[in-house]
Amino acid sequence: MSYLGTAPYWRFAAPRRYLVPIGYSTLGYGLPAAIGARLAEPARPVVALLGDGAFMFSAQELVTAAELGLPLPVIVVDNHGFGEIRQNMLDRDIAPYAVDLTRPDFTAMAQAMGCHGVRVTNAAEAAQEAAAGLTASKPTVIVLEVGP
Repeated sequence: MSYLGTAPYWRFAAPRRYLVPIGYSTLGYGLPAAIGARLAEPARPVVALLGDGAFMFSAQELVTAAELGLPLPVIVVDNHGFGEIRQNMLDRDIAPYAVDLTRPDFTAMAQAMGCHGVRVTNAAEAAQEAAAGLTASKPTVIVLEVGP
């Protein structure tokens, strides 16, 4: 979710509040980084925000977060693959290739890994679920489908 840049939409009063890889937009970084941030400062709320394609690179780390009982909301913006890469191809008149993914049922997968799993229909619902997930007894995977 960082290709288009979410940074302008977040206002932070202090440093070390927004973790994002700046080199090559590393896919799969978000979930392990959020787990590390949560462990480093347990009193600080942490929310992971990532796309479905990036999530698939490190989804197995949900098991670690569940075993640790981390109250960690994980918002998965599901655009059915690598949406930003797909759009970049279309913008350059390139036929999309290898960007549309077959994805699992993310909520069922989360539950199978010992987490809460919920599907929401808009950003306001995602924010409500994320707020609730900050005090949950285990991670909460929040799937926000935005379509291709």
